[in-house]
Amino acid sequence: MTDQTHYEVIIVGGGLTGVMMALALSYGGYGSAAAPAIALVDRAPAQPHSVNTKTAHTESPNSTSNTRKTASGDHRTTTIHAAGKTMLETLGVWPLIRDMATPITRIKIANGAPRQGGLARRQSPEFSLDWHDADQPMAYVVANDQLLDALYMVMATRPIAHITDAEVTGFDGAGDLARLQFANRPDLTCQLVVACDGAKSKLRAYAGIRSLAEPHRQTAIVANLTLERDHANIAYQRFLPSGPLALMPHGPFRASLVWTLPKAEADHFMALDEAGFATALLAAFGETLGGLQLDGPRLGWPLKPTISRKMTGPHLVLAGDASHAIHPLAGQGYNLALGDAAVLADCLARASARGLGAGHRSVETDYLAGRKFEVTAMTAMTSGLNQLMSFQPAIAKVTGAGMGLVNASPVKSFFQKSAMGGHLARANLLEGRLPT
Repeated sequence: MTDQTHYEVIIVGGGLTGVMMALALSYGGYGSAAAPAIALVDRAPAQPHSVNTKTAHTESPNSTSNTRKTASGDHRTTTIHAAGKTMLETLGVWPLIRDMATPITRIKIANGAPRQGGLARRQSPEFSLDWHDADQPMAYVVANDQLLDALYMVMATRPIAHITDAEVTGFDGAGDLARLQFANRPDLTCQLVVACDGAKSKLRAYAGIRSLAEPHRQTAIVANLTLERDHANIAYQRFLPSGPLALMPHGPFRASLVWTLPKAEADHFMALDEAGFATALLAAFGETLGGLQLDGPRLGWPLKPTISRKMTGPHLVLAGDASHAIHPLAGQGYNLALGDAAVLADCLARASARGLGAGHRSVETDYLAGRKFEVTAMTAMTSGLNQLMSFQPAIAKVTGAGMGLVNASPVKSFFQKSAMGGHLARANLLEGRLPT
């Protein structure tokens, strides 16, 4: 196949957000199998993949394989809310990971250190805030590498050009078309560029869009655990004075840990041997699930929640962490990215139906209107709650005492619906329909 130099839409970033975005936008009404209008630019080199399909398109200066095999050794997990599961099901991804996903049927939240037994422990539930939905799981936990493999497999069946081993070195959105520059291949032009290149987005910097980042005061320790007692598909979150600790169910008698700590404290716990770490973790979380043991390596993840001052620019849309890298305490980061893709796919479908190009100003305007409320609300909720509970202990103590009131008020319903998705943002894919 002769390499194209022009596409309708180019997505930059070959991770979970970029591949999912390319797949969603392939239903936006542009292009065909013979002449794909959607391209995914991936700086990683192409590698052999077991999927073989006639509709996959890969361009690379150094490789001609048909897509990338993910072999990242990524031990992290992703939490996908109910609306996100519906979206992935509609795109054909969910059937590939359904049997590997762990449902979350209940969320339990506690404030403060574990109780040490006695009358106080018996008088009231330690996890005083309790959310569940009687009709369906609230969310699902999937392994990152399994999700990425599934996304690539489905993308290989869609009219999407996969341009590998190509790192963007420049962006110009000032003319009638956007232009992307590379060090090792010809320039590419398109109507619209979608930046899915992470919290340190180069595309955002090239476009001159500034971002607001919190200082690096905390580190998240991420790991997989084995449990003495089964989690019963319950996700637990405990707000400690040092930061929130979350355990997400991930397979029988297994959980995924995200433990937010001040930098120095995180470094101390990362330096402990496995037995010492397990002891410290049990002291912090409590004995609700019995003994907790590491199941694989620990990862220290510096936390610098970041939000862009603008979500769009001329011929440019920011999505995922490039637009909003939020605190992980609510497990909503990837769900916001799913919302970005679902809304943008609708915007493109409307523009295509009107005979407009993907770079038409209405696409950017509609995308901003469809995303600003949820992104702003979720960013404020996660950062504000973390700031309150981690850095304002006196106020946090009062807030913790009021958790029982929240549990019995209409506010609980709002948070529960938000946690399940599709409440703060509306889009066809989130409701089980293709954009077309």
